Amino acid sequence: MSPAILLLILRVVLALLLYSFLVALFRMLWQDVQAASRVAEARERRLGRLVVLDSRLPDLSPGTAFPLLSITSLGRAPTNTAPLPDDTASLEHALLHLRGGQWWLEDLDSRNGTRLNDAPVVQPALVVPGDVIGVGRVRLKMEVE
Repeated sequence: MSPAILLLILRVVLALLLYSFLVALFRMLWQDVQAASRVAEARERRLGRLVVLDSRLPDLSPGTAFPLLSITSLGRAPTNTAPLPDDTASLEHALLHLRGGQWWLEDLDSRNGTRLNDAPVVQPALVVPGDVIGVGRVRLKMEVE
């Protein structure tokens, strides 16, 4: 076999390897984008809502609803899932999360505490639909879809 033919075969093999590498790379990127899309959709899926029952705040009227996500944060900070513009609420006041098919409410060492059906939450407490959560001067009712 002449060196020219051998060089041509090596170039073709190298080109095939390069194209197969690029195809594999784009396939992995595509799968990663699809997986990220599924995760984002799962986060946005509504699992229920928290409805304001009563509030002594002008910025938060009764009937206002906050969507429940698998991890829902409550507090004064605007980054919370349920931002409550209440000076008596901590920035990161409480956490409501879905674990094992059940909802749990946890106080995040807030200054004024969190209440579940007018009882203080001192450790993670089981929450069922219809329960009333008190954060600061706001009372929220949990509704599950």
